[in-house]
Amino acid sequence: MRFEPIPRDNPTLALRLRRQLIGLSSYLMFLFPLLYSVHHGWMRFGYGGLALFSAATLLLNLGFFIAIRTGFSERFADPGLTLPQIAVAILMALVMIHFADEARSVLLMLFFASLFFGVFGLSKRQFLGLTATAVVGYLLLIGLEFRGIPVDDPRLRFELLNFMTLAIILLWMSLIGSYVAGLRRRLARKKDELAEAMARLLELVSHDELTGVFNRRHLLDILSREKDRADRFGHSFTVCIIDLDHFKRINDSHGHAVGDDVLRGFSERMRTCARRMDWLGRQEADSTFGRYGGEEFLLVLPHTPLAGALTCIERIRRRVLAEPMPTSAGPLSVTFSAGLAEHRSNEPVAETLSRADEALYRAKANGRNRTELSP
Repeated sequence: MRFEPIPRDNPTLALRLRRQLIGLSSYLMFLFPLLYSVHHGWMRFGYGGLALFSAATLLLNLGFFIAIRTGFSERFADPGLTLPQIAVAILMALVMIHFADEARSVLLMLFFASLFFGVFGLSKRQFLGLTATAVVGYLLLIGLEFRGIPVDDPRLRFELLNFMTLAIILLWMSLIGSYVAGLRRRLARKKDELAEAMARLLELVSHDELTGVFNRRHLLDILSREKDRADRFGHSFTVCIIDLDHFKRINDSHGHAVGDDVLRGFSERMRTCARRMDWLGRQEADSTFGRYGGEEFLLVLPHTPLAGALTCIERIRRRVLAEPMPTSAGPLSVTFSAGLAEHRSNEPVAETLSRADEALYRAKANGRNRTELSP
């Protein structure tokens, strides 16, 4: 398998790595003004020092990239390592500013570029902490470089002006950046909530509220798609309409709440049983079974001719009805009748269902707890 520096099969990891490369690009952008400053002698080091700084930058970013790419960063609260990357960038900026002469004012923008990277997810506290680090670090740098210099020295006054400007702008950037980061987090949260709501809506639209299995509307959609595949590729499929025997008697004797218990219990047993059936090996089990209406259920058996469908439904009968249904009124023994119809080439779905319904009627007329086939 070919190694991919930025994996295509892991969007979250790929996003973190791209953000890390954006951080590296902010370093690289400053190489041009640094080269210009070195060329004109505005830095206290030459091209060798610039090469050393560039190599250190690349090594640090390579370390961050490897930590993220290998999954090592997953053990931390921020797997993207946004905060440590910005902290390192601030430290590098202080080092560069220390070696700057006339170019010092320009290099102060390194702080702004570093802090801007925080919009990818820093909190207000983290923004303010980084701002304090940069401001205090620059103040200490001024104290180190101008120790013993009179307060009224023009150079020191100019540095204090730089310091005040830096502190104000960084504070403002922290407030704006934390606001933008907060908006991003709220937007991501709303997006997740919308996705959950859409999934719930899809569940409500396609599933029966009482039993949790697919409803009539979705079952008809399944049948329509199955018919299209059958007509196109010549595959056979069979539909089975199942009706619980004497269900009205259960409602009349024990109440509708107990009847609902039976419907839920039967649906759950059917789903559990269907997952074990060989003929569903290429399908999702829930995609073939649902409540057709009242105490009637519909089972779609893809790639299954009539004889195979009969074997399947009788195996289901034995497994589903092996034990009484637990209800609030106690265990109740339940049986079902079934009608099977194999789809004919180019036959409308309604006609296939009608033939299955006729077979079901014969099963009930012939004593119930049995399966009849449509010719």
